[in-house]
Amino acid sequence: MNRRCPALFLACVVGLCLSASGLRASVVDFEDLTVPAAGYYDGDPGTLTPGQSVSVPWTSESVAFSNTYGIDGDYGFPYWYGFAYSDLPTVMSGTAKGDFADQYLSLPGGGFSSSTYAIAYADGATVTLPAVATVSGFQIANTAYTGLTLLNGDSYGFAAPLSAGGWFATIATGKLGTATTGSATYYLADLRTGSSPGVLTTWAWFDLTPLGAVDRIEFTFEGSDTSPPFGLNTPAYFAMDAVTFTAVPEPATAVAFGLAAVAAVASHVRRVRSRRRDA
Repeated sequence: MNRRCPALFLACVVGLCLSASGLRASVVDFEDLTVPAAGYYDGDPGTLTPGQSVSVPWTSESVAFSNTYGIDGDYGFPYWYGFAYSDLPTVMSGTAKGDFADQYLSLPGGGFSSSTYAIAYADGATVTLPAVATVSGFQIANTAYTGLTLLNGDSYGFAAPLSAGGWFATIATGKLGTATTGSATYYLADLRTGSSPGVLTTWAWFDLTPLGAVDRIEFTFEGSDTSPPFGLNTPAYFAMDAVTFTAVPEPATAVAFGLAAVAAVASHVRRVRSRRRDA
């Protein structure tokens, strides 16, 4: 028997153990959610009075998405931040106008490969995983409100169409406990050079592998269109779909797999030696 066979057999056993452990990518497509008749959910419990707010994450496929909903105590207007979800199918050639009414619409229209998708709004929107995992990334798009503002300006006089040299981006920061693991930036609009891609009007892949192993991801927004005292003029939203992650095995589990592999190799070697003696 070739002396390299036990090592090769060990590698095969380890691979089989890892496969059997369930270390397969999970994809959150939000299709397990029930969307209200309005076509979106923004956290409104329907019971709040002016001055009240509630912060309750919603979950899809065991992944939690932060959400705060409230009613302003002075003027009585509703507000939310974090994540909402939607199945509104409006496309660019439809009824979208580029104002608050379009905040629940993806600019491409609908989700990436299914009807339901998430909407992130404002700094601090957070995705919390059910266990430590590596996140490959997700499909990202502009919302109709943001995208049409970038292209045409808004109807409120806050933002003009993004001009040459301008940009708008979201930054994903990985967290593991209290530690920061890394960050990644996606440009939802990029006019910094003559060859830059411009405003994103389709779904695109946001690669989050630089974050490493995380238990949550926090999002912030930055852009070139700013003014004091409020800062960013561009509406701070993006649409999200197909969040893809793979659980990281706990150390005890990894040790168990290793011991199982060693035991399998030892058993294999004993059988080979027994056959040689009997030959």
